[in-house]
Amino acid sequence: MKRRLILSTLALALAGGAHALTFTIGYQKGGIPNILKARGTLDKYAAQGIHFKWVLFTAGPPLLEAANAGAVDFGSVGNAPGVFALAGGADLKYVGVTVNHSDATEAVIVPRGSSLQRVSDLKGKRIGVARGSSAHAFLYSVLNSVGLTFSDVTVVPLLPPDARPAFESGSIDAWAVWDPFLTTAVQATGARVLRDHAGLGRGDTYHLVPSAVLQNPDRKRALQILLAELENAATWANANQSTVISQFSDELGIPRSVLEVTVPKSVPFNIRPFRAADVKPLQTLASAFRAAGVLPRDVTFNAQSYVTLPAFQPALATLRVK
Repeated sequence: MKRRLILSTLALALAGGAHALTFTIGYQKGGIPNILKARGTLDKYAAQGIHFKWVLFTAGPPLLEAANAGAVDFGSVGNAPGVFALAGGADLKYVGVTVNHSDATEAVIVPRGSSLQRVSDLKGKRIGVARGSSAHAFLYSVLNSVGLTFSDVTVVPLLPPDARPAFESGSIDAWAVWDPFLTTAVQATGARVLRDHAGLGRGDTYHLVPSAVLQNPDRKRALQILLAELENAATWANANQSTVISQFSDELGIPRSVLEVTVPKSVPFNIRPFRAADVKPLQTLASAFRAAGVLPRDVTFNAQSYVTLPAFQPALATLRVK
């Protein structure tokens, strides 16, 4: 009897395992996904056969490369990575937007002792930036604001871990970068902000998935659970900034002094479904980058570029979750 009970239990476990799903989330330092990860809210869904796996990326472009390769099911990035990914033929869809309420989450910075005082002084200089990142799009706007183009400067493609030593050694004259790398560099090196987003418009954060996720009922369900929990995390974070700072500091090893600057910039944390009107700023950016000779081909944003899902939190009640 005991042996039959063990075998029966094992059979049930194997049957449950056969229906288990692993949903991989690509995330970056800071932001709503990182808050949700730190809280551990998604762990409870393992009992229902949905295992959420987290993979950290330094920037948006490599995250979306992984998504297009099928290694990531969901990713949150700035405004430019999706444009570059679609221009490269990636089969990705926009599903959500986080609206940025701060002008200071990205900036072009120069070393403390730099003679550069205004944006026009960047002409002929070497500027580090992660190619295809939101900072790349921001740098375009910065240069354009004074009548300069990418051809007037030397753009040095560097991800933040490589750009920081190049910045400190003087290998680059300026650095276009986002938080928390921005504030970390300012506090650690005494770097000076040459230009932020004030007067240039802000870039939002976009949430994308491979098209295959939306075509698979189980993965789409996991996606909707994730989006609802991200919205819940955003609501919680807005009322618990001090805890967010502590969790980020513990998990990511970022100094509290940095997070005490960057977290308030993100308030109010928010996320909502992607809408038809959201394609306009992306199309504007794509057209500008194409004209600047940065994109390999034209990109048209239309109804095939996104999916408008039901409101995230109300939809959770319809997904048969416990």
